Amino acid sequence: MGRQGDEIGTVVTVSDSAVQAPTVFPLVQCGSGTGEVTIGCMATGFTPASLTFKWEFGGSELANAVQYPTAKKDNRYTGVSQIRVRRQDWDTRKPFTCSAVHAGGTAKAEVLKQVERVISPNITLYPVWTGQSWASELSLVCTLSGFYPDKVSVEWLLDGRVPETSPVQNKLQSVAEVGKTFTLNSKIQLKIEEWKKGPNVQCKSKYGHGKEATRNISICAIYSYPPSVHLTTPSFKTVIEAGSDVTAACVVHTAFDVNVTWHLDGKALTTPNHVTEVKEGALTRSNLTVSSSQWKKLNSITCRAEHCFTTVEKNMTVADSRWTTEIVEQVIPPNITLYPVWTGQSWASELSLVCTLSGFYPDKVSVEWLLDGRVPETSPVQNKLQSVEEGGKTFTLNSKIQLKIEVWKKGPNVQCKSKYGHGKEETRNISICDIYSYPPSVHLTTPSFKTVIEAGSDVTAACVVHTAFDVNVTWHLDGKALTTPNHVTEVKEGALTRSNLTVSSSHWKKLNSITCRAEHCFTTVEKNMSVAGSLSHSQPSALLLQGPNELVCLAYGFSPASINITWLLDGTTQLRSYNTSEPHRGPKGKFSIQSRLPLSPHEWLPGQMYTCRVNHCNGNIALNMSKPEILEESVLFDENKQVFVQDMGEDNWMMTITFLLLFFVSLFYGILVTVIKTK
Repeated sequence: MGRQGDEIGTVVTVSDSAVQAPTVFPLVQCGSGTGEVTIGCMATGFTPASLTFKWEFGGSELANAVQYPTAKKDNRYTGVSQIRVRRQDWDTRKPFTCSAVHAGGTAKAEVLKQVERVISPNITLYPVWTGQSWASELSLVCTLSGFYPDKVSVEWLLDGRVPETSPVQNKLQSVAEVGKTFTLNSKIQLKIEEWKKGPNVQCKSKYGHGKEATRNISICAIYSYPPSVHLTTPSFKTVIEAGSDVTAACVVHTAFDVNVTWHLDGKALTTPNHVTEVKEGALTRSNLTVSSSQWKKLNSITCRAEHCFTTVEKNMTVADSRWTTEIVEQVIPPNITLYPVWTGQSWASELSLVCTLSGFYPDKVSVEWLLDGRVPETSPVQNKLQSVEEGGKTFTLNSKIQLKIEVWKKGPNVQCKSKYGHGKEETRNISICDIYSYPPSVHLTTPSFKTVIEAGSDVTAACVVHTAFDVNVTWHLDGKALTTPNHVTEVKEGALTRSNLTVSSSHWKKLNSITCRAEHCFTTVEKNMSVAGSLSHSQPSALLLQGPNELVCLAYGFSPASINITWLLDGTTQLRSYNTSEPHRGPKGKFSIQSRLPLSPHEWLPGQMYTCRVNHCNGNIALNMSKPEILEESVLFDENKQVFVQDMGEDNWMMTITFLLLFFVSLFYGILVTVIKTK
């Protein structure tokens, strides 16, 4: 083998082997670059050694390509060519054609930019109480899960305006390997007074290339039970005996802000000075005062309670005939509402379920509570109200029962059953599953490859579930439910449930997939992760190279992608100042990786031995290199180079040349920068 002069060119080798055409593979640079992009191609398996590369783009031949000397192995040759192209041409995703012209035939390969991987986020928006329910603050949590790449922003809007409080954000990453995704949690706090006014809260996310996704929430969107309205009017006797004014009262029971208005004979009252209003907790009492002479002229009076999600009104006839006519055998069925009211720390103490039967007659009604069809242990508390003292009167009954938060969060069906009249019944049902619909957030982490390799016995996977409700967390290994609960530990801290799965490292190495499933009455969410991959298993090959002021360790041809590379000095001292790339998937689903160890002149001394140690689930490799005594024995990048190779077959040779090309690019770039600086 020889070279023409000292310039890089075609190597001519005389061989007795038969003529064999080349096979051509495309190569892409390591790193993104800015103004220009370096690409290349590799021709393998040809003989004799004489071969020429040509580059074309858009039908035109390109100049300034660099061709490296051919390398020989097992009577076959391998050649590499590289070229720098403009960034704007590369971004068009049109192919660059590399042709290898040889006596055995011309082979071609196309090199083009791959489409960027973009995964849209899955967005959930839900409230979490942080203090006394209806008395303090709440947090609104916007979770963006499963997105890629890590370029996403979140903006909060309150009725289209930026809120005064700043959000708090934290970001999570699924795995540190191929196919990783991200999860972003953004939380903002609101005063309960502001929340109860019913503003529309919007979580707006921007991702990808100008894409947007939004979620909206308000108190009107998640609570649907109406307020309870009770109207009382002055009796006939009170009106007759009143010297001047009489008063009607409207009592509204609701935990939300409510607007109470009065209507006389179907017309809205326009004199607000006749109305006084008092709020006491969940009760709003509105009193209407008019002259007795005006009252005697009225036919009907209406109290209307309005909130964003509903309007409830109570109407009553107040004409004189209504006062003097006795109601005989009249039966008016009750209007039943059933709703929860917090009595302590939200999600931490007790709540009351209130069943209100309003507007019924006569005063013969009973209420029975059932918890999943059984009578609860606690007894209800009841109070009754009467509308008027004489004819036309109706009644309202409030029945209240308390539940421990632990019982409520399990999702039982609570039933309020009323009996009235001659054997008639009315029922209402409620459960946590009926009034809350947002799913839990699930985050799954698994041990790294290094942890599994170095573990003496057991390794642990963790599943963190964020939800204010009770949740059942189960594990599934390779699609089968885990039947040994002693391998699982669980801890609950407020709205977080952490489940840890511990298995032996030998068992873990045999797994293909692991699933964490979170279940509640209204939804089931699961997180699945591949821990072995669907690729064929193969052991790595390795190559150790010496460059200017650095050593480069190349591992290739391995699967799955998880691998660990470390450096040692003199076989004992572990080095830290090295840089290892991410695994790159190559032909036939196999992976490659490179690790660089920088060395200053005072560190690269004769007699010192540097070791690159490669650990993989299918095999381990250790490669050594010492500074030679004479220059001719150094590992240089020409036809006289010596390398340390273990288990390098025909299938892996292409990947080896790929790494050599990338190393040549970095070497050429370093020399070029040095020359420019010295000038």
